[in-house]
Amino acid sequence: MLRLLPILLLAFSAASPAFAQAVTPIGTIQGSGGTATAGPYTIEAVVTGVYPDLSPAGFYVQNTAADSDNDPSTSDALFVVLSTPGVAVGDRLSISGTVQENGAAPSYGQAVLHSPSITLLSSGNALPPFALLSNPTLTGLAAERYEGMLVEFASPLTVANVDGLRSRGEVTLSTDGLVYHPTQVVDPNDDPASGTGSSGSSNVPAVVAYATANGAKSILLDDGSSLPLPFPVPYLDAATQTLRVGSTTTGLRGILGYGFSRYRLQPLPGANAPAFQVLRPAVPTFSAIDVKLASFNVLNYFNGDGAGGGFPTSRGAATPVDFERQRSKIITALTQMNPDAVGLIEIENDGVGPASAIQDLVNGLNQVLGAGTYAIINDGAARQANTSDLIRCAIVYKPAALTPVGNVMLGSGPFERAPIAQLFTVNRTAAQDTFALVVNHFKSKASGSGLNADQGDGQGLSNYRRKTQATGLLQFINTMVLPAGVRHVVSVGDYNAYFEEDPMDILRAGGLMVMGSAAGSSYVYDGRSGSLDHAVLSPSLLGHAAVEKWHINAQEPSFLEYSVAGAATDVNSPFRSSDHDPVLIGLNFRTTVTGTGPAASRPSLAVYPNPAEGGFGLQLSGIAAAAPLAVEILSAQGRPVLRLQGSAAELQHELTRRSATLTPGMYLLRLSGAGHRLSQRVVKL
Repeated sequence: MLRLLPILLLAFSAASPAFAQAVTPIGTIQGSGGTATAGPYTIEAVVTGVYPDLSPAGFYVQNTAADSDNDPSTSDALFVVLSTPGVAVGDRLSISGTVQENGAAPSYGQAVLHSPSITLLSSGNALPPFALLSNPTLTGLAAERYEGMLVEFASPLTVANVDGLRSRGEVTLSTDGLVYHPTQVVDPNDDPASGTGSSGSSNVPAVVAYATANGAKSILLDDGSSLPLPFPVPYLDAATQTLRVGSTTTGLRGILGYGFSRYRLQPLPGANAPAFQVLRPAVPTFSAIDVKLASFNVLNYFNGDGAGGGFPTSRGAATPVDFERQRSKIITALTQMNPDAVGLIEIENDGVGPASAIQDLVNGLNQVLGAGTYAIINDGAARQANTSDLIRCAIVYKPAALTPVGNVMLGSGPFERAPIAQLFTVNRTAAQDTFALVVNHFKSKASGSGLNADQGDGQGLSNYRRKTQATGLLQFINTMVLPAGVRHVVSVGDYNAYFEEDPMDILRAGGLMVMGSAAGSSYVYDGRSGSLDHAVLSPSLLGHAAVEKWHINAQEPSFLEYSVAGAATDVNSPFRSSDHDPVLIGLNFRTTVTGTGPAASRPSLAVYPNPAEGGFGLQLSGIAAAAPLAVEILSAQGRPVLRLQGSAAELQHELTRRSATLTPGMYLLRLSGAGHRLSQRVVKL
């Protein structure tokens, strides 16, 4: 016997429209285009998910195979709008109502059936099978055909953005590896990116193409609710209580909905609930080294008046308690890195006296590690010369490992925050090797007008200012640092420029080595990863230096920061002690140095747009061993740079070997022969 759900007894009132009584397959309503056919319908389908906290609230239904239109180009599911959905997953329902898909309520761009009259036909039914989605093709109309359906991703997805996790329960996922800022990978004026040009816009179309690809491979994982500030925060790892950018999920299942102008995967309960692999990295290590250096942005480290008062500070902690939380996390991170010298960025510009911020930090380090472990490079007055900002660059070092040589040097010219440099001799090497450590903080991307306005080339605001600062840094190194009696230079800091941007090319053109690759990352902004923090070395250190970023901050959610977490701050953890990742540099002046972090094992040629740390390299597979093949690699603008012929095995070996000689950037790989033809964008890392 059929029973009418009690909550819906009044669905047919005198004012109700006349609904079609013939049952229509949902696929016929959805159609193969971008919009469902509006109007009154009656459907019969199975409930697949109930979401009373969505806005609008309701539930998803889907036709079984027997009820569908048997057209794979059409979706077999709809969202039924109902403020108090008294239905259960597995219910088979007969529903009459009005279908709508437009920007107005209650559709908001999703195909919905509203004003429903519902009859329960049976309960406990098996759900339709999950549609298996191929990650790289889930864009546009390819996603529309699955709207509202149960879906499963065939390949792992990568967490790209956790900014909305605490506030809205949202996680941005990528179907193809990390999402990088375009100019981390693509040079706006050089093709290939190995060029050192720093003007023009000839390659901006490639920047735009990369940004478009970023959007196409992103999908939102929702928490099944529109309520703000969900508690507990969903999707956190049980052990670490975090979800990091770069975390992965395999076999992800859910319902592919749409809302707020984005496709959204609504989660399922129980065994089908989303689960993530979350790994926090250990401190990178190096082979035998003479010196370990570091660069660390300490997130506006202001200690008030140095006597427990002076809060809130102009940029840092709001209260003494907050400052103690920040201080503990910064000290924990530095003690675990344990560098012989560290360049500090964003420390208060209040001198080096007993009440200064930098003295406070050194006091804290020495309290943990022992009296006299660290000392300050004294740059003089209560405010640093040539620095107009409230924050400055600074250096602290271990006197047992290093001895300063000569006076500290401060750059002058187009800087808000002067570069600071100090020569050191190494106490633990017999020859007492000498090197210079230079610390920088270039102009941010947050403001700029006139020549510093956004030029639409992916480099953001104040690129012109940063270019002048890169030129000023070269002048500082060439006219002050090198003449002080040194040939090894390590220049570190927050350059506020991604790997392929103009300021870094100016430094390359000036003869310096920008270490790392397009697959590096030290910062995440709006779900795009990239390196703003760099180690830039003199060519004398080629082969004698290894650089690793310790990913403790940028990939962690900002709600773990002391200023947001408050009393819940894990004060004994280095993770999310700042918003930038620290950079570690190992030096050996006589032998080759290698690192053990992600940079040490990264493939040199990766499938675009997936230059993920530890991501998959290009593999020629599924091809007969002796089949003759030809491979051609072209620059992003179509110029041939490499041609190879041979069997799949031979080409795989040669690609691995010969691609090492290519300069970083984006290329087009074409493979032909033996019944195979492939064109694939690749990135040299």
